Amino acid sequence: MREKPRFAVPFSIDAEASLLGGLIRYPDSLARVPGLAPEAFYHPQHADIFSAIQRLYASGQPIEAIAVSVNMQAQGVDIGVGDIESLSASAPGPASVRMLASAVMDCYRLRQLMEAGREIGELAMTPGYNSAEQIDKAQMLLAKLATVRSRHEPKSITESIVDYLGVLQDLSEGKNPAIRTGIGGLDSMLNGGLRRGELMVIGARPKHGKTALSLTMARNMARDHGVLFLSQEMNIIQLMHRHTAASGGVDLGRILAAKPEDADMWTGVTEAARKLGELKLHHDQQGGLTLMDIRRKALKVKRESGLDVLFIDFLQLMSGGGEESRNRELDVIVNGIKAMAMDLDFAVVLLSQMSRKADEHYGRPQMTHLRDSGAIEAAADQVALLFNDWAHPMSKKLGQFKGYCELEIVAHRNGPQGLVPLHLIGELQQIGDWMGDIPKRLAEPEKTMTRRTPSNL
Repeated sequence: MREKPRFAVPFSIDAEASLLGGLIRYPDSLARVPGLAPEAFYHPQHADIFSAIQRLYASGQPIEAIAVSVNMQAQGVDIGVGDIESLSASAPGPASVRMLASAVMDCYRLRQLMEAGREIGELAMTPGYNSAEQIDKAQMLLAKLATVRSRHEPKSITESIVDYLGVLQDLSEGKNPAIRTGIGGLDSMLNGGLRRGELMVIGARPKHGKTALSLTMARNMARDHGVLFLSQEMNIIQLMHRHTAASGGVDLGRILAAKPEDADMWTGVTEAARKLGELKLHHDQQGGLTLMDIRRKALKVKRESGLDVLFIDFLQLMSGGGEESRNRELDVIVNGIKAMAMDLDFAVVLLSQMSRKADEHYGRPQMTHLRDSGAIEAAADQVALLFNDWAHPMSKKLGQFKGYCELEIVAHRNGPQGLVPLHLIGELQQIGDWMGDIPKRLAEPEKTMTRRTPSNL
């Protein structure tokens, strides 16, 4: 019988020791490796030393061999000062710290891969499941390794402080974590744009410009960030028609007709194709998406191309998990999407329907017009409602309101509420900031146009 091959566990004691020595000699380098965690070290003593370094750094104490030793002994770990000093004696320069941290993390990730392989082997031997279910679980195990680090492990305050100081360092260097939507008024209201881990819900009635707004945001963000747009209502060709109209400045009707003799239209299509080809944008079409479907698709794009923003169109078309009521299903779905945003570290824009009661009320919609607004309000970081006067059944079709839309931020966990005036050119599927005076309805109180104070969801 052929002997099974033996595989060495990937680790580098020398890299771990040199990294710790560099962090002791150059403590400020710790802010440059915010993703590093004690569990990444294979040698248990190295993990304890790194934990002590984190605690000292977070409390503002000097990181010296004696201080590290005393801190570890206070935690019940017996180690001599000489052992710590031997690490710092052969420390590399500060420029090598990040490289060594990367090497230590690579070994850690390979060990995680080996563990995933063991779990996959156990899945194959587990009775009672069909092969498709087991393969799906195996794919999920591997896909989770595409994330930088596990989001399911508790973090001590000392780890959080180190990560936080790294964020402040980036901010001081002009690195804003916000992902700009490209719509100035909205970015201002969102304090610079969307952030990873956040869920923004945009609600609107049909024909109010929800698709134009979401596709515009997706294109703007995809210039510099990975974006995935999941559509349950339109196929990819329909989405491409709208992208092409907006990017090429061509009437959507002319594109749908695609007459051979329409030279200007084809010129616009060519220009649109050039612009769209430069975007980091992915599309997917599937009706009745489940949370598992979304997670699998998002992880695939994140692993292969990188993913920063996920769009889902729209909530009420999603399939639930067999809950006792549809309201309960949507509650589980919304909270599941929020958890996914935090777990996989990307921003989510979730489009949502509003009830027909919004058509019976002439004016800006309200939170209660959102279907299942209770679940949405509890889970979302921002809730925005889109209103297009000319699309409303009770519209008086006044000239000053033609092309004018309002996106009202009605709930914002970390910022202000208020209005974002927008200009919609429906035939071109273009939407952006309204540059003129804000039109007002005769019966509209002046105070509705003022920005309100921030609220907590």
